[in-house]
Amino acid sequence: MKKILIGICGIGNGHMNRQRLIIDNLLQYDVDIVLAITQKDYDLFDSLYPTIKKVLIHAPWIIYNDVGIDFESTKTKYLQSGIDYFGSFLDFSISVQKAFNGNNPDFVMTDYERNVAQFAYATGRPLVCLDQHSKFLTLSTETINNFSADVGNSMLLYFFPKAEKRYVSSFFKIEDDKKFNIETIPPVLKNIQKGQVNSNKAVVYFSPYTSEVCSYSKILELIKNYKNYEFNIYTYLEFPDYYKYDNLIFKKIGDQFNNDLSDCSFIVSSSGHQLIVEAINLEIPLYIFPLDTYDQNYCCHFVEKHGLGKKINTCETQEFNNFIENLDLYRENMKKHKSIHYKDKWDKILFEKLERAFGIERKHS
Repeated sequence: MKKILIGICGIGNGHMNRQRLIIDNLLQYDVDIVLAITQKDYDLFDSLYPTIKKVLIHAPWIIYNDVGIDFESTKTKYLQSGIDYFGSFLDFSISVQKAFNGNNPDFVMTDYERNVAQFAYATGRPLVCLDQHSKFLTLSTETINNFSADVGNSMLLYFFPKAEKRYVSSFFKIEDDKKFNIETIPPVLKNIQKGQVNSNKAVVYFSPYTSEVCSYSKILELIKNYKNYEFNIYTYLEFPDYYKYDNLIFKKIGDQFNNDLSDCSFIVSSSGHQLIVEAINLEIPLYIFPLDTYDQNYCCHFVEKHGLGKKINTCETQEFNNFIENLDLYRENMKKHKSIHYKDKWDKILFEKLERAFGIERKHS
């Protein structure tokens, strides 16, 4: 039985959704799993995986600017938190070894969670990175909207300078890279069955994080006027001024999100990698804007460049009408893109790699 420590990154939902899918597959194997998780997400994962051991983590918020880490702002944020992060890391590490009955794991897996990486380095355990950010290590360092890949890569290598394997999920072609131990896998996808498209239904997702490019209130001001559409708005944020509009339906993020994705006509959202992956698979056109990261700006640029949707520039009626008029074209482009980049099953390829590299074995039926 292989012992595996898995780090759950609590920033946004994409990291967590990918890790949930990977954990679900790992449960078919003869493995002993310990999850490293923040207090914010503990109850969710405890309800999903009550028999899996869990340890709490804390991660300092790192702020960066156009030259790399903003050390002064990061220090201010660090002091404001009042948390002894090194002490919490030691407590976490002690808890991990206790959870494994005094032993270390055979290997460590992370999708951008940093504590487990530090544990892997401190104990000499192999680290497996499952984040999609590592793809930028192999791409050209073009600047998009004043965001540079160099800054994102410096952050990545600050957190995860070395990995035994970097299994990178991508919705576009990238090459394997021996220097960084990058091996590409197909897009990691939920098992959402595509339904009959409801032409009057849309899904809106507002991240807990905001952007200077486009305010959520501005989007709500726009879409509230489209009475012939039902906008299913998923967010942890509160918008009491808009609860009175019958076509704006506010929901908390949960499994109902997948149901709404299965038959909606289009998505309004920030440019998170995982939602774009799911949208392409379900052929749902995207009206999107980037949050303030290189990753989101790159994904948004890619979507518009390849005709998979439209970037929100003005967030005004004419632009939105133009987007709606081209929905069929976006769907056709998504269908073509999917036929090239979604041919293989991500779980089959990833778990064959894990079996070969780390010796995990399926449970005997």
